[in-house]
Amino acid sequence: MKSVGARHTDGQPLDDQGRLARTAAALAPGGLAPAGVYRFTSHEEADRWMLEMIRRSRERRSPKTSPASVAR
Repeated sequence: MKSVGARHTDGQPLDDQGRLARTAAALAPGGLAPAGVYRFTSHEEADRWMLEMIRRSRERRSPKTSPASVAR
């Protein structure tokens, strides 16, 4: 059997997972969608629902820019 490559990991995998979890939490405070189990009749319905949840979560967050910088 021929080996094409090898996976090399530096450090502890759990440390990497922790960094990833902290980054995800910082990017989406409060989460993108409410926790729970949801059932949809189609992938399109699920996509529409997820986009609506993302839109709502972005509306709840405070803007990163000042109102003066938006108007030109």
